[in-house]
Amino acid sequence: MASARAPAKVIITGEHFVVHGQPALAAAINLYSKSSVIPSLTDTIKISALNLGVEATYKPTVESVKTSTPNAQKIIEPFRLLINEILNRAKIRSVGLHLKVMSQIPIGVGLGSSASTAVSSIVALARFLNLNLTTEEICEVAMIQERLIHKHPSGIDPTTIVHGGVILFRIGRPPIRLTPKRNLCFIIGNTGLTRTTGDLVTEVSKHFGEDEFEMVSEEVGRITLQAAEAYEREDFKELGRLMNKNHELLVRIGVSTPMLNKLVEASRRAGALGAKLTGAGGGGCIVALSTPEYKDRIMKAIMDAGGQPYQVLIDEYGAKHSDLDQ
Repeated sequence: MASARAPAKVIITGEHFVVHGQPALAAAINLYSKSSVIPSLTDTIKISALNLGVEATYKPTVESVKTSTPNAQKIIEPFRLLINEILNRAKIRSVGLHLKVMSQIPIGVGLGSSASTAVSSIVALARFLNLNLTTEEICEVAMIQERLIHKHPSGIDPTTIVHGGVILFRIGRPPIRLTPKRNLCFIIGNTGLTRTTGDLVTEVSKHFGEDEFEMVSEEVGRITLQAAEAYEREDFKELGRLMNKNHELLVRIGVSTPMLNKLVEASRRAGALGAKLTGAGGGGCIVALSTPEYKDRIMKAIMDAGGQPYQVLIDEYGAKHSDLDQ
């Protein structure tokens, strides 16, 4: 048996424009997916998405997949592609195994649930097959699933999840890991409204002229670099101010919603240093930056405003093998 876990993530600044080459600041957080792989007595592969109640079985040499429900194919297909890629890299044509995936990360709300389950599955599968993968290779394989689900992803989700901590990310460059001495207290506010990241990213660029889009893009990039500097010198008040400024630009480009804005304003009134939507917008979550003395007030304010609050901390380790390995 081989097991692994991978964290969720939040984007502190820079979403949407990261796909256009701007930097983004992201953090791995302590909500997790967990994957385990056990051997099978036959040459059949079984995939179980336990929290969704979905299963599928297939043989690596055959394209047909037998699923537990008619709509399970969409959920199972990304995992099938990951398994096949890992088998190809391990130069294994036929094997029997059972991949079990469980996640506590809400789906479709901007916390990286798909990237987390992909990464935990890849790490568990590689360990099961004695395949040594670098962090870059894990991210590379995870992008197979990300492209299928999100169309044109930047790669920030799997990169953050694999490395852990807080990273400054830019497409085509190695991530820069930032490590201040004090941890941050983030409060997530979930609207409960799901959305499709790929569709939202595509729509944003359609609604702006080239000059205006470039101007906003460059401003978001500057905010992110300033936010990274504020984080490194532990100026969390300034970091919160920059998060607020970033949110106003996300409102301007039309990806926020009345409910997201309501949770943002409620968090700020309750004492958050800063608050903004996180991820694609159009629903999903906000992230509020809090000092310890205000976290309970912020969580109550989010709940009173109709959201579901989670207090989260930064996960410093990223994806790793689980103690459940036997």
